[in-house]
Formats: sequence, structure tokens, C-alpha cells
Amino acid sequence: MMIVQRGIPIFPTGPASHFHGGVPVVFHRRPMPPIPLHHRPIPLYPPQFQSRVPVFRVVGAPICRQGSVKKADRFEVRSVCRYNFKAEIAVIQSLIRAGYRFASFDTEFPGTVVKSEIPKHLISQAVPVDVYKMMKTNVDQTHIIQLGLSLSDPFGNLPVCDGAYCCWEFNFSDFDVDCAQHLRNSVSIDVLKRQGIDFPENKCTGICSADFAEEIERSGLVELLPCLTWATFQSAYDFGYLIKMFTGNKELPEDINEFMGNVKTYFGPNVYDIKYMMKFCDGLFGGLNRVAETLGVDRVAGSSHQAGSDSLLTLQTFVKMLKMEKNKGKELWEECGGVLFGLGSLDFWHHC
Repeated sequence: MMIVQRGIPIFPTGPASHFHGGVPVVFHRRPMPPIPLHHRPIPLYPPQFQSRVPVFRVVGAPICRQGSVKKADRFEVRSVCRYNFKAEIAVIQSLIRAGYRFASFDTEFPGTVVKSEIPKHLISQAVPVDVYKMMKTNVDQTHIIQLGLSLSDPFGNLPVCDGAYCCWEFNFSDFDVDCAQHLRNSVSIDVLKRQGIDFPENKCTGICSADFAEEIERSGLVELLPCLTWATFQSAYDFGYLIKMFTGNKELPEDINEFMGNVKTYFGPNVYDIKYMMKFCDGLFGGLNRVAETLGVDRVAGSSHQAGSDSLLTLQTFVKMLKMEKNKGKELWEECGGVLFGLGSLDFWHHC
């Protein structure tokens, strides 16, 4: 039996044992808007796992195929400001509709202004409620600086725009480095300055986060986000800033249940956190740069602590992990979906 919502096939009903490999089915309840047939989103999964996950193709919907994608000989981080962000959002939306359904994002922010009572090396053992409380306290009092976004197709191929493989770096104007009332961690700000973030330029030409959220909603891109598979790295703060933007820059919910429900509503169930995935991999530890280096993934554009570059490195590292030998990639895909490092499972909190 097939569930069809506004003419769009979603998932079959029935117990998980009816599917190949016993893959559990998660129903995403957020209604989708009417979309022309040739633009309707279709769930895409890594090709090597398609025999284990139910996949439904809409007749006429474009889909990326190995060998049919564009090629390029250079990489580019596309800088996005208030003058071009609507056009770039339109480009991103068209690429998602064309089949680039794997995504990663990263944020840059003014650091933590309230010192954590949980040592970094003990976060994985901390109670999620305490981790969320500390994240919420910091996100509520600070402003986002950058958002990086990268896309790929199920084979790991990057989109090509203007002759280059690309990712995006959205620069925001909310944070004013000259305003004493805008809280910041001075060490973090110094690091971002050394890495090339131009705070005066962001203040003049950056995007207002409220305008960004409004355009995401107006363009319809917000309705496509739950169709993607998301790759992140230690992403509690990243999701915190985006949920804050998408909910009108209000303070984050007091209850972690409500926050995790918002994450699942806006981003869907297919969210992966590399920091959590590392628990299942021998020899992987440390930050993103160390993990990427261990796996042989090079940073091909930009530098660390720049959101666009970090999002691209995150996505390429995620794809590399899914290609691990001895079925390790399949294990990571099946066991690690919907779990955020430090905050736990989206499904657990969503149903509490």
C-alpha cells in the first residue's frame, strides 16, 4: 500500500519487516505543497544502498546519473550577500530539484559567550538536556556570521556552476563587531579574522537573517529541505542558529523535545552527524580537519573556519565514510541516521 500526499508518493505503509533488509520507515508528516510533476522531489539514497531502501521515482522527474553530470577543473566557494542571495537561492533550489539531494551545512558564529560546565572530552557522555541547555544559552545571546552549504548527487558528484564545482557561503549582517552589545568570544573573533572573514564588509553588504528566512519560505525551498540527506559535524550549534532563524529569530524552545521536533520538521529524518558516526569507526577522532586527513579527503577550496569551505569538506568526508569497505558504509548509513552528537536521536525526543 502506498501513501500519496497531494499526488506525491511518500512511503509504503506496513511493518519494517516487509522491506528489504528490515529498514525502518520514518513518516515525515509535514505537508508538501503542490509541485509540477517534473519538479516533484524524489527520495534519493546512496546507489550502493538502493536495494536496501525503498526508492520511488516519479515519472518525468530529473535524476542525476553517474557519467551524465557536468565536469569541471576547479572549485569555487560562491560568496553570497544581500545583492545576490535571492538569485543564488533559486540556483540551489533548481539543483535540488535536478537530483542533488545530499547536502551539508556549517555555520560560523562569535563563539561561546557562556562557559560550558561540560568539558569538551566529556560531551559524548553528557546528558542531552544539559548539552541543549548550554547550546541554547549561547545561541540565544549571539548572532550568526556565516552559513555554508554544499550539495552533491547520490554518487558524490558536486554541482557545476559557471564552469566550477561549487558550494555556497552566505554572509550575514546581524553581527556587528563594533557593537559592544553584540556578545562574542574574542578568541573566536580573532580566529575568524585571521581566516579571512571581513566583518566590516558583512556589516555593509551582508544578508539580514530575517530576510534570508523569509526568502527561503517565499521561494518554496523550505519545503524541499526535508527531502535531503544532511551531513553535519558536531552540529548542535549549527541547527540551533538555523532553527532560530526559521522561527523568527526568537529564543530557542526551553524544551529539547520541541527543538528536536523543529529540526525534524525543517530538515527531515535523514540527518547524519559525522562526530556521532565516528563512534563506530576505529581510528577516527578529533575535529573535522583531522578526520578528513585520516580518510584522505583534501580541502579543495577555501580554508578552515570559513563556512563554505567547511561545509564542502564535511560533505566530502561524509561521502568517503559511506564508501568504507567491509560493509562499514552500510552500517553507518543504517545505524547513524537521525542522531545528533550530544543531543541524541530525533525520533526519541520527537515522540517524548
